[in-house]
Amino acid sequence: MTGERTGLSAGWTEELERELRRSMPPGALLGLVLEADDRVLELGLLRVSAAFRDEGHVGRVLTRICAEADARALTIVCTPTDEFGADRSRLENLFRRHGFAPVAAGDRLSEHPWERPPEPRPASVGPTVPHQEPRG
Repeated sequence: MTGERTGLSAGWTEELERELRRSMPPGALLGLVLEADDRVLELGLLRVSAAFRDEGHVGRVLTRICAEADARALTIVCTPTDEFGADRSRLENLFRRHGFAPVAAGDRLSEHPWERPPEPRPASVGPTVPHQEPRG
């Protein structure tokens, strides 16, 4: 799924990325890459600028991503790494707290070794609509 965005994800994942970037405090950069198809939401990158780490931003962003995936009944896939100065052990603990777990190679939905299945939601709850400022 890496590479070009699919037609299914081109709208909502890009809007979610923009929304989450706007939610960061002034001066904080959010590196975020999401791609989706009809079964999987790939979390290709989740990174906050170093000066803003340990302030809860990654957890908040991940909670929002999980809510959107749940609303669409998508499994989230990712590969925790120690790239970009991240502490892989702390990152894996964060993912575990959000319902992710390592998956055996033969059982994976993608090349990513970690997955989070969607949590069941009531039928009346659908994807959220991003807040938009009134135009005037």
